[in-house]
Amino acid sequence: MWSEIQKNGTVKYCERYTDPLTEKVKKVTVTMPKASPQNRNKAARILAGKIEKAETSSPVRSDTTLGELADAYIASLRQCKRKESTIVTEKSYIYRCVSTIGNDVLVDKLSPRYIYDQLLATGKKISTINSYIKYLKFALKWGVKNDYHSNHDILLKLDYISEESSDGIPEVYDISNEYLEHDEITKLLNYFIDNNHWQDYYISYFLILTGMRIGELVALEDSDVDITSKTIRVTKTYYPATKYATSAKTSDSIRNLHIQPELLLLIKKLRLWRKETMFENGIKSTLFMPHLKTGGYLSYGTYNLHLKTAASEVLGREITPHKLRHTHASILAETMSAEQISRRLGHHDDKITKAIYIHITKKMKQKDNAAVDTISIIN
Repeated sequence: MWSEIQKNGTVKYCERYTDPLTEKVKKVTVTMPKASPQNRNKAARILAGKIEKAETSSPVRSDTTLGELADAYIASLRQCKRKESTIVTEKSYIYRCVSTIGNDVLVDKLSPRYIYDQLLATGKKISTINSYIKYLKFALKWGVKNDYHSNHDILLKLDYISEESSDGIPEVYDISNEYLEHDEITKLLNYFIDNNHWQDYYISYFLILTGMRIGELVALEDSDVDITSKTIRVTKTYYPATKYATSAKTSDSIRNLHIQPELLLLIKKLRLWRKETMFENGIKSTLFMPHLKTGGYLSYGTYNLHLKTAASEVLGREITPHKLRHTHASILAETMSAEQISRRLGHHDDKITKAIYIHITKKMKQKDNAAVDTISIIN
């Protein structure tokens, strides 16, 4: 250790050490008010502590717990200004996954087998478990890049859990449960009319005729629906968890929907009903289908409950808003190709929609064959 007298009378004590990471010689210093045996001894202790910390510290932590990693990863998403809806989704899956595996588990000690055992023990569907794994892998990969752990093996070995018929819809599965037949559509809509549930009627009918996601409808501005150009501009969606609308689910989701004659008539009736109802309630809104008491965003939960109740009553089974989207796909499958349907629905790939398309086209072929069987040319 050596000392350097400064112009202001203070003393800088210095010492050299070899950086274990770079093997380069570096210097640490500490400044004391004046030169004295006491200050020299104090400086020696401080410098020794700095050198010990530098020599023993590692850029990669080995004591990070899974809970700490999850917290740090979610915080990083906000720093990167990711969409709040994305953060809410990832946070939900990651924290449920981490809670199942164990918040106090050291990431460096974690193994794929342990993860599989803990997740499978929950009895949840394989698809749900694979969603947990998907977002956990995001956090683990981020952790390696940001020196929270050095468990590279977990990234190489952790994979999704396979299940039978994972590449398609199992043959024993009745795909007709995913959509409504024409007579079922009539029963459902008549139920809402008979019970004077006009908003539920218009929402359901609109979803069936457009194939829009319920979140897309909730976020839809009235100005997005242009009957002059016969176009509905879909650019955003509403997330119940965040309570506000954000950008569309994917780039494929941003699209222009053509307004066909039946939909055009429905929109005109809907706007007239909405105008009268909002005037009676004394509210204003720029939304296409607003909450009729506040003018704000429609309550997804309330509509979902009403839909399930109505379907159970008249169809004998519960349905979701997304099955109305599938219903639209099933109707289009009677005259359009799978690619055309995908473009209108705003998605690149969807197993259920493809399965519905195949199912509908098979039914149509069987009907064609039955018609041919009735033809007699000679006898």
